[in-house]
Amino acid sequence: MHRNGIGTVQGGAIFTLADYAFVVASNADGSTTVAVNASISFFKAPRGRCLRAEAREDSKNRKLCGHKVEITDEDGTLIASFSGLGYRKIGE
Repeated sequence: MHRNGIGTVQGGAIFTLADYAFVVASNADGSTTVAVNASISFFKAPRGRCLRAEAREDSKNRKLCGHKVEITDEDGTLIASFSGLGYRKIGE
């Protein structure tokens, strides 16, 4: 696990996990989608050694899609919430 100076999981590592879940979810239909905006809110330092990212699609049209990703720790506690907006590249 990637730790910061105070011994908790580094925020950048949590963001990377959330971003990866966003990429997988936004490209699951075979489209080529790239992020145009992403934000994350951190709620609590995780406990344990395992984090889980779960993505859900909030909206999708021909050009844009929106996803929310929740990051939880081993006991299901919400650690962070990520929002991603993707641009769906046409013809790629």
